[in-house]
Amino acid sequence: MSSSPGTPVPPSPQPALELISLAKMSPEQARQNLRALLLANPNYFGNITGSSFKAVLNIEGNTDYESIGCVGYNPQLQQLRATIDIKQTSGYSGGVCTSGSEEYVRFYLSYDGGSTWQDQGLRAVNVFDVPGPKPLDFAVNLPISPTEEFCFTQNLPTVRAILSWNTPPPPTTPAWTPVWGNVVDARIQIEGFEIIILETLLADAKVQLPEEIAQAINLNQPIHAAAPQPMNATDLHQLYSSTKVAPQRYLSGLLAASTGASVFANQLAARPAATSALAATAKAAPAASFGGITDIDLNAVVEAWLNTNGDTSYEQMECVGLDPNASQLAGVLEIKQGSGYGGGPCTAGSTEFVAFWVDWGSGWEYAGTTSVGVHDFSSIPAGGLQYNVFLPVNLLAHQQPCAKGPQTAKVRAVLSWNTPPSTTNPNAPVVWGNSVDGLILIPPGQAIGEGQQVPFLSAVGDVDTTLIGGDGLITSATTITTGAYYADAPFGGRITLAGQISNPAPGMLYRIMKAPHGSSAFAPVVNEPAGLTLTLNVFSGGVWTESEQTFHANAEGYYPYQDYSPDHTVVGHLLGVWYSTVADTGYAYDVRVDLYNAPNPDIESNVVTVLVNNATPVATLTPTFGECGKVAPGDTITGTFTATATDFGSFGFTILPPGPANGVLPSPASGVSNELGGTISDPGVTSEAFTLNTTGMDPCGYSLTVGVWDRTNVNSGETSNYNQASAGFCLQTGS
Repeated sequence: MSSSPGTPVPPSPQPALELISLAKMSPEQARQNLRALLLANPNYFGNITGSSFKAVLNIEGNTDYESIGCVGYNPQLQQLRATIDIKQTSGYSGGVCTSGSEEYVRFYLSYDGGSTWQDQGLRAVNVFDVPGPKPLDFAVNLPISPTEEFCFTQNLPTVRAILSWNTPPPPTTPAWTPVWGNVVDARIQIEGFEIIILETLLADAKVQLPEEIAQAINLNQPIHAAAPQPMNATDLHQLYSSTKVAPQRYLSGLLAASTGASVFANQLAARPAATSALAATAKAAPAASFGGITDIDLNAVVEAWLNTNGDTSYEQMECVGLDPNASQLAGVLEIKQGSGYGGGPCTAGSTEFVAFWVDWGSGWEYAGTTSVGVHDFSSIPAGGLQYNVFLPVNLLAHQQPCAKGPQTAKVRAVLSWNTPPSTTNPNAPVVWGNSVDGLILIPPGQAIGEGQQVPFLSAVGDVDTTLIGGDGLITSATTITTGAYYADAPFGGRITLAGQISNPAPGMLYRIMKAPHGSSAFAPVVNEPAGLTLTLNVFSGGVWTESEQTFHANAEGYYPYQDYSPDHTVVGHLLGVWYSTVADTGYAYDVRVDLYNAPNPDIESNVVTVLVNNATPVATLTPTFGECGKVAPGDTITGTFTATATDFGSFGFTILPPGPANGVLPSPASGVSNELGGTISDPGVTSEAFTLNTTGMDPCGYSLTVGVWDRTNVNSGETSNYNQASAGFCLQTGS
């Protein structure tokens, strides 16, 4: 029976809600509310030294949930990598059908033993609550441009990686301690100059040219370094004769060649045959004929070589993981000795090969082989040198919709020095090296049939497409390549479009298509006549080479697909570039990738909506100066300013020159959007009052500037839309 009109109906009994007390949170509750707690108190966890905020719950460097496994560097491709171990089944803000949370890693370099550090940038990877075995192994990578020296100079800096869950480590703060996460230092090797300017070369060599010669030549011309050459057996024998490097190590290439086999793993699998072949070589050939070396006991060397199996005294594989942003398997290995690697850094050295295997659910499948070059050094730091390797992997054919739950796969990395590991047997032994297993999470996505070729648009403007809403705005994301953070943000400027095609093959054609949001009027996005420039990584002859190549669209807007194998990949999986204009401002567009499929219709990818904003923010500054802007030291300048934008980001005051200003700034000095952790709502502040107390500033002519940024992702994570307004004044004594 219904209640009478006007008669209140008592509420159904409900369990009382437990009130949240910021002062009495458990660590688990605090982790769930991390960002809110840091907004209320930046030092809630007590991890900020010298903060005026009082710590409430002391948690610093907690690694119960995640930790960095290894950090390494690839000197040939100038890439830093860190592996991340995810240790728990929950605590990551949701499962694979949610946005989960972020693991941030900021990298630093130090060339002076840790006295000073250079911030290299930030990377992030998306993680989730995933039931089942742990740890899950992730990886992030960061291209850098390190300081190079001549090859004969030992350039072995320290790299620092700071891991922090769900809150980015602040820039230029190498001593910062994360709440959840850890800090790992490692030593790496930077390769020598490939090209040096002649003027710099002469200066380093302390050569002073006569003036008439200096004027007659171009001192700015580039000089190419000599190509490093491999050392032959006699050179190596002489180099290592007074060291602990065993002959079976430095003569291994010659020994393998003498058997007629290219892969020693296969020799070990058939040990009697290999033994017989080498024994025959040792007996039939006099010592003088073995590589021109006379003072060697070949029988002893052959015997020692055949009995060396899985030796890790020189190198060892330490960590393995998956970088889902780059679709790359990654591994980090340690070089333990100062010598035994085929010569110093001015020579070709030797190669550490790594074969990757993946068990997608039905047994090990060979994924490919990669490598990194290594060298001898006169001294090696404690803990060795850390190198990384990577192998592109096409994950599209193995993904499944998130509604089916998380999908994991086992991965194995097999390390072998100077000889590629087996490509047919994941358990085949190696002479020098080892193997490491890991567990990776396959990113969820559209199910792909066996052999089916389907394009997928994975990133727009360097932002994962899953973090772009249906309104075309970035929800909350860190850009994949540049490490910039954007929230509730549109796109502008140069917008990159990245993705892959499942089960690819050379010769495929694709094109980027764009239409006004909700329209079917799709048209190709082409980069002509300049063409589309891609950075290609090609693995050939046991080494990676990186080069830029330009490709042109045909009359219908199709480009040749270049990301077609683990040995031939495109950096960032770049497919195209869209140069948006001011005329696009305020409009949303739908973009997709079409795979050429004639005579049938093209195969279409997922559609991503992109809202464009190329409008300049509004910046005005109206100070109340006296006549001609003359101000007496100690006077207070007042006025108003406006800092607005459709998608307001922040404002900040600066005074130039900064030296005589002695750090004095107006009040307020800056402000930030509430979308970025501040308190200002869109569209910003209008006719806001400011004051500038000039006490402490030296007499001088000054420029007061207010800069205004919006939240737009401009040029694919490089910047935001910006404007400024300035006013000059003169701080002087007397009339």
